[in-house]
Amino acid sequence: MCHPSPKRFALLLLLVTAVSAHAAEPSQSWTLDDAFRRTIANHPNVLQAIAKSQSARAQIDVARNAWLPTATFDVNHQESTSNLAAVGSPSFGLNPFWQTSLQTKWIAWDFGKTTANIDAAEANAAMAEQDLRAAKVQLWSALAQGWVAVMAADAALAVYQATLVQLQRQRDAVRQQVELRARPDLDLFKAEADVAGAQGDLLRAEELARSQRLALAVAIAEPHISAGPLAPPVFDLQTVDAAALDDDARLDQLVALAVQNRPEFASIRARIDALQRLQLAAERVIRPNVYLSGQANAAGTDLTGLAFNYGLTVGLSFPLSTVWTQPPLIADAGAQVRALVASQDAQVLTLRGQINQAITSVIQARKRVPVAAAQVGYAEKAKDAATQRYKAGAGLWLDVADAESALLKAKLAVIQADLDVQAAIAQLAYALGRITPLQ
Repeated sequence: MCHPSPKRFALLLLLVTAVSAHAAEPSQSWTLDDAFRRTIANHPNVLQAIAKSQSARAQIDVARNAWLPTATFDVNHQESTSNLAAVGSPSFGLNPFWQTSLQTKWIAWDFGKTTANIDAAEANAAMAEQDLRAAKVQLWSALAQGWVAVMAADAALAVYQATLVQLQRQRDAVRQQVELRARPDLDLFKAEADVAGAQGDLLRAEELARSQRLALAVAIAEPHISAGPLAPPVFDLQTVDAAALDDDARLDQLVALAVQNRPEFASIRARIDALQRLQLAAERVIRPNVYLSGQANAAGTDLTGLAFNYGLTVGLSFPLSTVWTQPPLIADAGAQVRALVASQDAQVLTLRGQINQAITSVIQARKRVPVAAAQVGYAEKAKDAATQRYKAGAGLWLDVADAESALLKAKLAVIQADLDVQAAIAQLAYALGRITPLQ
């Protein structure tokens, strides 16, 4: 399991819940998986990818239509003169002529042309399916990163709220001591300034929390994100320990695994396959067609006395013009295949850098967690010592204020360190193609 301890997340969820308690309409905790399901059901990028996938599937049937026969039925009426060369004086009177005809043609064999087109259409459909999956994965990554950012902003807001309450209480205590002439007026001025500063920090934290929720709403195409708490995400990668991640041989294995898992690379492979099949189809266009056709017609000068005739034809058709029109198309398809192969190799190099960076982020974020936790312990002891000295009359209020500020920063560092681990693991999950809801 690659996530911080349950105790820390329980504390984090408590802090976030404290923020949501002030909302006008309290709402139930929203989980990352719930949000993801709603996102992929409504997001325009997913809907667009679904439509493209459906269109690609329909093209398979379009390609199969080449196996079906074609048929036309014509009915026409003509009024014309009936002069012949052997007749003396010409006549300009019009005579009626009726004709009906039915023609059908079926390509019995095209030496693999239709089969190649069907295979190319199926490869395009597979590519569209992978594009759909890639759209979902990208949305998950944006959602996970935005989710962690909102939780960090909400948790920081809770800390600023608690700090303001504590500073207000301390200010009231200082005011009593100043009124009793046990402390100078300067201490009260400093306490009031600390409260004012905390109020300003709280306003900025509220704005940041609101901005992060709006950014998350934009990322997942939601009209708004509820002011209620977001449940802490748990990203279970089932990977090796962090110490083993920092290894070149292991990195090579993870890159190979990611190339197999990531839908972007599966889409490239499907696109290459589709182009290769299209290239094969273009080469086969030059081949002849064996066809069967039938004709039936009825013609005459009166609808009640039409003469009926029919015929059957077996033929071999050679598309001669394709000899000079197809080579450029074949060359273009081959060049596109080579370009995609080169693009895939370049993306593998980029992927290696992404995985390496994500692993580094996970390792470094994990290292910061115990350091931040230790800083909180030291800051709490320093604050208690400064407070006791101040109450005993041996210290200054400035020392207490500095200790409070240091404790606030330490608490925020712990929250950020825990969430940095989650953000780094989410990025690693995306880089490796291990998105749990899609497996």
